Amino acid sequence: MATLQFSPEGALVNRQDNGMDKVFIGNQEVPFISASQLQQYAATIYSESSFLGLVQQIAPNNPQREMQRETLAIAYTMYNYAMAKGAAFRRAGRTYGLNDLLKDSSYTKGITSPAHDEYFTTGGDETRRRMATLAVIRLFTKQLGDLQDVVQNLQGACYWDGNDLFRLYTNHYRAKQGFELSNPAHGSIYQNVTVIRNTQIINTCPAQDPKISAKRQFTFMSTITLGGTIFFKLHPQATAQGITW
Repeated sequence: MATLQFSPEGALVNRQDNGMDKVFIGNQEVPFISASQLQQYAATIYSESSFLGLVQQIAPNNPQREMQRETLAIAYTMYNYAMAKGAAFRRAGRTYGLNDLLKDSSYTKGITSPAHDEYFTTGGDETRRRMATLAVIRLFTKQLGDLQDVVQNLQGACYWDGNDLFRLYTNHYRAKQGFELSNPAHGSIYQNVTVIRNTQIINTCPAQDPKISAKRQFTFMSTITLGGTIFFKLHPQATAQGITW
């Protein structure tokens, strides 16, 4: 256990080992989350968000700003998912909370990636580490500043995908379940990317799995893209069939 103190920019400025499992931003304690939980949450965001070289090609005008927006969006998307799944579990007499989210490898694939462990080292991308940390702090302190529009434009999104969707396309899980792009431009964010090979422009894709297509065309609808990430909410066709998470 350790007490962690971060600067307003998200940099770790003090660590007290064998202290209380708490986290502070400046002199303010971050509520509702322990220091160990915050680091696990931020490490997941670090592993799932785009690296600087990629964002520089997607948003060359202000790549660091785009990284800031992307990491916050992933933080909120994870929170939205936990809330939706937690509500469904409560109706079934079960529980799903923050600790469950932070070890849910079926939802956050990045938990098992080398980038996740990299967050806890002194190497890696310090800018992305700070932004991932600050995204969690902003989520739990509800201090969004000029990033309010990110949360609004997510429209309650509970899911996201990165370059794997733009490489695998119709062979990706999201395509097997069926997704609709609310804006065709969402499918072309990798159009000018050279740092990742074999990406492609994607379009609205009705369900590829026959078991799903027999029920509905679409399970997911895109809401926004930030950096190399596309975010999805449940499609009205899915919610009309009682799907909640």
